[in-house]
Amino acid sequence: MEASLKLLNEYVDISDQDPAVLAEKITRIGLEVEGMHELAHGDKLVVGYVKECYPHPDSDHLNVCQVEVKPGEVTQIVCGAPNVAAGQKVIVALPGCNLGEGFKIKEGQIRGEASNGMICSIAELGLDARLLKEEDKAGIHVLDEKAPIGEEALSYIGLKDTILEIGLTPNRSDCMAMTSLAYEVAAVLNRQVKLPEVKKYDELESDIKVVVETDLCPFFGAKLIKGVQTKESPAWLKNHLLASGIKPINNIVDISNYVMLETGQPIHMYDYDKLKEKTFVIKTGFHQKAVLLDEKEYELLPEDIIVSTDNGIGCVAGVMGGNDTKIDDHTKNIVIEVATFDGPTLRNTARRMNLLTDASQHYIKGALNTANSLHVLDRCADLLVQVADASEIYKSVSTDLNIEEKKVTVSQEKINGLLGMNITVDEIKDIFDRLSFTYTLKDTTFEVVVPTYRNDITMAADLIEEVARMYGYDNIPSSLPLMEMTKGNLTPKQSNERFVRDVLVDLGLHETLTYTLTSPSTVNDFNLFHPLDEQVKLMSPLGEERSVTRKSVIPSLLQVINYNQSHACKDVCIFEISNTYAKDEITTLAIACNGTYHSVPWAGIHRKVDFYVVKGFVETLFKKLCIEESRYSLVRVGADNKDFHPGRSGYIKMGKEIVGVIGQIHPLKAKKYDIKGETVVAELNLSVLLNLKTKALKVAAIPQYPSVNRDIALVMDKDIPTYDVVRSIQKASKRLISKTEIFDIYEGEHIEEGKKSVAITLTFQDPTKTLEDATINEVMENILAVVAKEYNAHLRA
Repeated sequence: MEASLKLLNEYVDISDQDPAVLAEKITRIGLEVEGMHELAHGDKLVVGYVKECYPHPDSDHLNVCQVEVKPGEVTQIVCGAPNVAAGQKVIVALPGCNLGEGFKIKEGQIRGEASNGMICSIAELGLDARLLKEEDKAGIHVLDEKAPIGEEALSYIGLKDTILEIGLTPNRSDCMAMTSLAYEVAAVLNRQVKLPEVKKYDELESDIKVVVETDLCPFFGAKLIKGVQTKESPAWLKNHLLASGIKPINNIVDISNYVMLETGQPIHMYDYDKLKEKTFVIKTGFHQKAVLLDEKEYELLPEDIIVSTDNGIGCVAGVMGGNDTKIDDHTKNIVIEVATFDGPTLRNTARRMNLLTDASQHYIKGALNTANSLHVLDRCADLLVQVADASEIYKSVSTDLNIEEKKVTVSQEKINGLLGMNITVDEIKDIFDRLSFTYTLKDTTFEVVVPTYRNDITMAADLIEEVARMYGYDNIPSSLPLMEMTKGNLTPKQSNERFVRDVLVDLGLHETLTYTLTSPSTVNDFNLFHPLDEQVKLMSPLGEERSVTRKSVIPSLLQVINYNQSHACKDVCIFEISNTYAKDEITTLAIACNGTYHSVPWAGIHRKVDFYVVKGFVETLFKKLCIEESRYSLVRVGADNKDFHPGRSGYIKMGKEIVGVIGQIHPLKAKKYDIKGETVVAELNLSVLLNLKTKALKVAAIPQYPSVNRDIALVMDKDIPTYDVVRSIQKASKRLISKTEIFDIYEGEHIEEGKKSVAITLTFQDPTKTLEDATINEVMENILAVVAKEYNAHLRA
């Protein structure tokens, strides 16, 4: 926000204030002044009189001027402006004048003729070129005949002003109105605010009607003014607008912008003579195209708020007026609109139409003082009489103005308790008085009537903030909070996840971090732990590919593998620990491997990734987490599974619950994710696994007694999982078998069809004594009896 100190001085006396000091004071109460600059540049600019002007003897576009820069003092200046002429009062930059950006005027020669200064245009004084008219850029600025020769020029033309660049916080949008900012400055300086006096006129009965058909317009008011003259605005009005970053247009438009600048209330004006029915209907439901004031066509949607005139589009509420009712040079009679519209609805409309105007920003940011609406209409009428020669003023027509008085209560004890200080009741009274708050005081409790322009004050904490900022944040004593010292530790979940990471990194895997959001087309791929019909969707996603939360981490890892393969990285072994979401939130570990896991080229060792490599990762992790083999089992996935290869994949089950999966991805899924080669993955439900009750890790001494190996070959049905047979052998061994190792599986000659021979090495060991053959034979007989009973397995002949 740009605040003109010259305009601010109209409402509160700051004539004795140094701009830099005032900026510091304003910043200290929470209105941060981010910058400060002069409206126009030039420290040696004076009013000059062109006594003579004749063509330069050595140029076809330059003129030699004899200019009186002080009474009786004439100097020669060479000027190239096409509109310079004798008899003009002009702005002269004397030698040594600094016009900004290193542009300093010097005495010199221009094509052989002496030039001791420069005759200036408005554009050369440093004003924003966007706000100037073409004639201000094309030629010198000609002053009126009454301009006193030799007087300081910027002061005379009203452009000597300092602009504060204030960064408003979202809760202080009320300060977009200069009168509200004036109350802040008055509070800092302990001075009174001088609001402009509005003259009342004899008002005629109006034939205007207002009909509001939507809850999105709490108030709408209109006022008819007749006999206006459209012309150029007076200098004071144009200068105030220029200083506030608003381009002057004509007196009618400039009055609406000036009143918005003063009060924070956007104004819109209609040409009364272009209205047939003289009725304003505020409603929604239009779905059509309309041409607006910028003469561009826009599409209107049913949710847009429209001020409808003659059953058409009179104005897109708070955004831009319609082209059919616009003010032009022939306008004589106008209708002024002052309204309050719903900010969020206006924001959606303005953003969609790309019309974030100054007026729409006031609605969007909530800078309105609806209680002041009728006064704003009268202010506009008064200015139209003064500046536009309005001849007839009509009564305002509006909806009911129902403004409830807002009161907030706060006590001295609560203020001191929250701020940690001992401010007195008299000091609090002084602050509220300086802020122009009315209140009643009972003992030490204040009941404050909140000014209607302060929309940010709704509760006691807001009043306490007012006390704090006006008292001075630097004056509030600093104190450290008293609290019990705590030791920083990882939570059990964090500690376990870090342990899992360390184990997998030690095994040679690389950790990744991928997006939690995914596409609806992949959200159910490899989904093992969440219902298929449940998913979490974003309300306003950036795109379809990141619109839902993932249910499995495997698709994300497959995308990482695809990316690596596309960049000539063929061997990828990665993992990720992340949360997946549907109705519940589950922490999962996913592993994905492709290519070669381990390679020693000089020794001819190349270990390709397969099911057993990834199974080894999972078993190692389980062993490190003290999850015993007896607590889980591997179950082959079904033949109709569309995510995993049916012959090379299995679910990890604990009882009837699936806690993970290990397997090669289905060839069709590899094609979907554009992955070359065999890719083996695993996914584990860490929310279950890390919360299991496990036995403590035990460390045993190295056995002092020798072990004994026995080999057996068992014939059984080929569909029987060998893993289950080995577990049964271990259970039947009375804890004397320390190790089992399958070294051969055979099907073919000498073996019945549908059968297989499994050769297993059994290692027997007793930590307390040397084993005897009789003991081993007894265990072997028990093992053979168990496998015969449970699996109909027998020794191979």
